[in-house]
Amino acid sequence: MGEQKVCLGAIASPHGVRGMVRIKPFTEEPQNIGAYGPVNLADGRRFTLTVRSMAKGMVLATLDGITTREAAEELKGEQIFVDRNRLPQPEAEEIYHADLIGLEVMDPSIGVIGKITGIYDFGAGSMLEVRREKGKPVLLPFGNMSPITFETGGTERVSLNIDPIWLEDGAGDD
Repeated sequence: MGEQKVCLGAIASPHGVRGMVRIKPFTEEPQNIGAYGPVNLADGRRFTLTVRSMAKGMVLATLDGITTREAAEELKGEQIFVDRNRLPQPEAEEIYHADLIGLEVMDPSIGVIGKITGIYDFGAGSMLEVRREKGKPVLLPFGNMSPITFETGGTERVSLNIDPIWLEDGAGDD
């Protein structure tokens, strides 16, 4: 199995006529999207990304070899990845979202809920997508609103205090 990849952003659109692209960054500091060396696309193509400027929360960047608007247009929607080992180690109270994928989620009073399959932010804060053994996947609030602990004694898991209303979907009606 290859090195774990971390998505740093997604190409939103071309910018100008010389191949520059607008990138929606997923990094804490948007301009850091180019700080970790060459980037890869999902299909394996590799580029050197150079950040040129910022505009309205988007990174304006060049990718080596992309020199026309048409070439940049073909990259629209592509996600940008780097190998996980090229990122700095997170601070003591931080964790990369990519490191949460696959971890168990549990609530001390409910027990194991399921495994994290995705992390989303629709504007009101981060949500964990959790696939349960039975029933539909659920989205659970994650971040500043929910007390979180990370347990690593044997089994790595995320422990959240979850309001049971977040788990209601008729899963027990089968």
